[in-house]
Amino acid sequence: MKRNVYRGLATAAAALFSAFPAFADEAPAVALMPITVQGDQPTPLEGLDARNAKPGTLTSPGVKDMQRELARMPGAVGIVPADTFKDKYAANLEDTFTFSPGIFARKRYGQEVRLSIRGAGLSRGYHLRSIELLQNGVPLNDADGSGDFQEVDPLILQHIEVYRGGDGLQYGAASLGGAINLVTPTAHTATAENLFRVDGGSFGTIRAHGEVARIIDNVDFFASLTGLTSDGYRDHSKEKTGRFAANLGYRLNDDTETRFYLNYNSVDQELPGTLTLNTALTNPTSASVGATSAPTGNQQRNARSLRFANKTTFAIGDDGKLDVGVYGGYHSLFHPIYQVLDQGSSNVGAFTRYSDEGMLFGHRNVVTAGVRYGYTALTGNNYVNKSGNRGALLQESTQISTTAAIYAENAFYVVPTVALVTGLQGINATRDYKTTLAATGIQKSDDADFTSLSPKLGLLWDIAPAAQAYANVTRSYEPPIMSDLTQTLGAGTQFTPMDPQRALTFEAGTRGTLGLAAWDVAIYRAKVEDELVNFTTSPSIPAATFNARNTLHQGIEAALSLDVGALVLRSAMPEGDRFIFEQVYTWSDFRFEGDATYGDNKLAGAVPHVYVAALRYRSASGWDIAPKLEWVPDGGYVDYANTQKAPGYATLGLEGGIDITKGLRVFAEGRNLTDKRYIASYTTVTSYVPTQEIFYPGEGRSVFVGFTASF
Repeated sequence: MKRNVYRGLATAAAALFSAFPAFADEAPAVALMPITVQGDQPTPLEGLDARNAKPGTLTSPGVKDMQRELARMPGAVGIVPADTFKDKYAANLEDTFTFSPGIFARKRYGQEVRLSIRGAGLSRGYHLRSIELLQNGVPLNDADGSGDFQEVDPLILQHIEVYRGGDGLQYGAASLGGAINLVTPTAHTATAENLFRVDGGSFGTIRAHGEVARIIDNVDFFASLTGLTSDGYRDHSKEKTGRFAANLGYRLNDDTETRFYLNYNSVDQELPGTLTLNTALTNPTSASVGATSAPTGNQQRNARSLRFANKTTFAIGDDGKLDVGVYGGYHSLFHPIYQVLDQGSSNVGAFTRYSDEGMLFGHRNVVTAGVRYGYTALTGNNYVNKSGNRGALLQESTQISTTAAIYAENAFYVVPTVALVTGLQGINATRDYKTTLAATGIQKSDDADFTSLSPKLGLLWDIAPAAQAYANVTRSYEPPIMSDLTQTLGAGTQFTPMDPQRALTFEAGTRGTLGLAAWDVAIYRAKVEDELVNFTTSPSIPAATFNARNTLHQGIEAALSLDVGALVLRSAMPEGDRFIFEQVYTWSDFRFEGDATYGDNKLAGAVPHVYVAALRYRSASGWDIAPKLEWVPDGGYVDYANTQKAPGYATLGLEGGIDITKGLRVFAEGRNLTDKRYIASYTTVTSYVPTQEIFYPGEGRSVFVGFTASF
């Protein structure tokens, strides 16, 4: 009887959806999640997003392959094809996630971005926490979970996979924010055998990029080189970067392929520092001032990194796949700030991941399981900062982190259109810290150990071939990263015990197409215990951390695209042209719950509303144009006492490109065309004082142009 009821509901829903006209033959450029849940026929959403997508290989699936795989997941997942930002000056992750609901990414300077999903790690004053960052399925984060996205080159991305919240379990993540997988091309999926690109514009910016891709029998290789130099919008914000990325694949037989990856990054970045609110709005191009200012201390962040990885994939049966891989790398950092931080770190690890789709007790069943291990050893010396040079030695330290995780997720289709999803992750993490104070010779040694299990339960309903609904509940568990445990106290850095962050998140949503509309909507509510919350003690000192005993994270993540051309202009438009209205809205409500100090105050750093929209016209003759609006009506509280908000703002932009001839494309982008002065980001404090320098001003009006030649 129950089976008949389910089938009746599914049939009724399918009839409702099929009663409307299709969303033409292509998709909006907004990064919505295309749905293909029945068969292999492309759905109405598969088009503009991945219009140049090529089939992938065993080790590196193509965009459409991943669209189909993500459609099987009962949660807020999405894919961002590189086509959505190829006509932009995409220099950091903010530029890639413009139309991704639920992701808050705002530039501080250069390629340093304040990145958060569902408020995870939102108060971090630098770098990344609470989000598992991967490249080609290989962990990029250090073993403690901290991440450095300044070394990601958007120009070599094929697509980005986003797994919000508990959906990051697909890669073993059990964090509040989830996981982001950055996928680079192979010779099989590259745009062309040879590609050359130059772009630049405002603030003395110039960037050159080249790619080469070849397939020779069972061997393929892809290599890219990127160089960038820019004076920056603000004083003391020059940057110079050089990046090399390559991969080589070898198909051993029809069922086995191995791929080697090599990445090198050189990043030299001057730091402009933070400003008071008044200065940020009246003199936004200035650098921080005072005795500890960025120019006085010649503050910089200069990094070199070399990274190697191998992934071997075995095809098992009709739909099974086993990935086995190892990775290793070395990272050096010369970082004059309040002191000169001189660090070197080694990061190694191994992983295996199995996925398969088959029948279990006569029902369709999809399973994913894996194991991963990471080890990071960091050696650092702290010196007196003498105008950006090493002064007297103050402290020596060694930090060792390990993380071992085992995970599994299973989707059992109780009826052909409804799947029951169960999952479990187990984690063990260690933190070891040794330090010697140069002035006294005193040595200290501290350590911490964390172990936990995190379950997941969900439902996925295939309403129709182009629509789904889902709901799930997941537990997350996050040990503190090393910078949470090693806090600046007095003249040195000391180990400060912290509790792990835990959360229970409820999520529900729907995605798909209906007539002339495409949507992706999710709601969530997370009850968080011992949230790792950061606050700034001084503009020149990295943020301190405390455990907030009970907090609440809840919100709405929505993307909606409308084919307005088909709706009102079809008769007036040339055949094959498209006119799409793209919209993304995120509502965030993050707060304390009954805190002894802050009561039910809002968490600092939480921007309540973000709305982004674009009207994109794409001509079949090879040109497109899109005016864009970003509106942040309320910048959120900057302090946990809730005494000061960052002002809201709205900015206008325009982007577009044209195919001059086959293989030659010219593009341009204008940002903040009204030259609005606004606050792009800020570091959080416990209580606000007007003289505090905690604000990063948004960039003024800018124009970037470029061309791509592929042959």
